[in-house]
Amino acid sequence: MKKLILAAIVALAGWFTTQAQSLPTPEKYISYIEQVYELANTDQKKAEFLMNATMEAMSEDAKAYRQVMELAERRFSDPADPIHNEGLYMVVLKHAAEKFVLSGAEKERQRLLLEGAKKNMEGSVAADFDYITPKDKTARHLKDLKADYILVYFNNPDCESCETVKERLASNELINQLVNDKKLIVLAIYPYEDQKLWKKASYPKMMINGWNQSHSIEYGELYDLPTLPCFYLLDKDYTVLVKNEGSLNKVEAKLKSLTAPAEAQPVAEKPAPKAEKPVTKTDPSELKKKMNQKMEEVESASTDSKAAAPQTTAPKAPQTPAPPTVIPAPADDPYTARSEQMLNCILEDRGQELYDNMAESIKPQVQPNSFDGALTQIEGQMGKYQNHEPWEIRDIMGRKAYTSVMNFEKGQLALLIVYDDGGKMQGFSLVPAQALPR
Repeated sequence: MKKLILAAIVALAGWFTTQAQSLPTPEKYISYIEQVYELANTDQKKAEFLMNATMEAMSEDAKAYRQVMELAERRFSDPADPIHNEGLYMVVLKHAAEKFVLSGAEKERQRLLLEGAKKNMEGSVAADFDYITPKDKTARHLKDLKADYILVYFNNPDCESCETVKERLASNELINQLVNDKKLIVLAIYPYEDQKLWKKASYPKMMINGWNQSHSIEYGELYDLPTLPCFYLLDKDYTVLVKNEGSLNKVEAKLKSLTAPAEAQPVAEKPAPKAEKPVTKTDPSELKKKMNQKMEEVESASTDSKAAAPQTTAPKAPQTPAPPTVIPAPADDPYTARSEQMLNCILEDRGQELYDNMAESIKPQVQPNSFDGALTQIEGQMGKYQNHEPWEIRDIMGRKAYTSVMNFEKGQLALLIVYDDGGKMQGFSLVPAQALPR
């Protein structure tokens, strides 16, 4: 069954749709998904939104779709890859398993991979498993361990990379300090069946050397282990904090962020809140006036504080503040009026007018009758349309997008429109309201 986003206005995802479809070679795909990963370092939700839009964009070309899917699967799922990212990997799997692009057998494979990826997700409680140590014959369990953090190191003694990482673990200052302070337990687990290989191996004293004798991890498929070595970091309640991570550097960075003592910060006295007149959504001129007032107050306060404060050192050059991710769209902005016009075209089933207002680069991808009856389809799933929220401007992948939340009887959808410099729509989409980046 197709999702609402497909049954909605268009199967476009705006500017990034065109961007993805214009990639001519697999080499360019590599650069593209690396850029998506870079975005994930600052905003995971935006990156996942973009990755899903990319898969949607490529779905008209099965060959290109497979190239992007296979590349993203290989790069995002491999713990040893520098751009390993479980969230982006699951977006690709989910899209491939649900859409009608691949063959039945290919979709089934993606579905099975997705089921595996869902196991022990970050934020979930890790599956328990048994293990023995060289000194013990009685099985122990993961959930017998008690510490603030538990680092599970899945490894194979016959793996050269595993041995290298094991040596790095033994010499890691932070990890050893946390182990000595009894804040961290490092559990090395060999998940496969070659007991002789495991018995020959030696492990540093700072970690527990365990073997999953029952083979429940492998045969019971308790954990999805695409490659070894890989780490799982758990908290004291066995909640997964890091999943399938191959980089010790990333694990160390996570532990630093979790265990670093908070620096004492002076608490600034909060000014008394100012009484403000409420601004109704139906009065855009008053909203604009209030925004201007606020800007004047900020500038005035900044000037006064600079004049009053004594200068003991050379003043620093002023820094330009980063623009907000979301701002109200000014009522006199021509694109706000254009967006309202496009929304009315949707509500009044004027598909030809929507088509006429598209950029020339987008028109070949759709037909005017693609939009016929769109609102009827949406209302069939969301209930009757009621109203929409004021227009806002969001930064989406460096592009200015005009968005408005549309209220239906059963929920909310967000209309997102990106314009080119000539005022034509480079793309627009209807998405669940919660998918909009903040």
